[in-house]
Amino acid sequence: MKKLLFSASIVLLATGAFAQNTMTGSDARFGIKAGVNLARFHASGTDGSTTYNDNAKDNVGFNVTAFADFGVGNNFFIQPGVSLQSKGNKFESTGTTTVGNNSITTTSSIKTNLMAIEVPVNAVFRIPTGTAGAVQISAGPYIGFNISGKDKGQTTTTTVNNSNNTSATVTTSNDRDLSFGSATDKNYGSTDFGANFGLAYRTNSGFLVGANYGLGLSNLIPKDSRGNSDAKLTNRVLGFSVGYSF
Repeated sequence: MKKLLFSASIVLLATGAFAQNTMTGSDARFGIKAGVNLARFHASGTDGSTTYNDNAKDNVGFNVTAFADFGVGNNFFIQPGVSLQSKGNKFESTGTTTVGNNSITTTSSIKTNLMAIEVPVNAVFRIPTGTAGAVQISAGPYIGFNISGKDKGQTTTTTVNNSNNTSATVTTSNDRDLSFGSATDKNYGSTDFGANFGLAYRTNSGFLVGANYGLGLSNLIPKDSRGNSDAKLTNRVLGFSVGYSF
């Protein structure tokens, strides 16, 4: 993640055209940005968490955010916003067993698409780069509300008869809509708390490009399903966006 943000910062510095040299405590502006998310779940607290994380893959989604910048000092401002975030996870696993003369290989994949409304509040520090532009470094908390989602599952079983070298393959699909809440019959918790860390570049004409890392802190496992287990599932989202503020 550090390498990605470092690389992004080099790109951002190279894209500036013309930028304001300062932003004072009396300044305010509004904007919108949108882009692509690379999201996955992170498991912890159980013996199987390492295996889960090794098999978890990025789920490609999107982000759309309306925001406001309120200056509180020279080159320092607070940035609240409202955001639609497509998150989720892709999980893949493969296992092989032998039954008599048959070798059975089972490959399973499940794609979780999760849609959330987030309310971030970031503190942003602005670093002018002469007349070329300004780098914006941000960090702050967010609260998210899971509003919809769907699991798309697929299992492929291949049976090979080692005696006559014949094989048969069966593929099944299993899709379901997700529900949110604290009860045991829910799939995930309804709220998500976390922290954002961002790096962006804004030109004087108002265009901006940036990268953001969302670190989920709250447990997505429904409260009533946790029992005495210390199992925890959290969001991890790396987002890239372009936008405009005025």
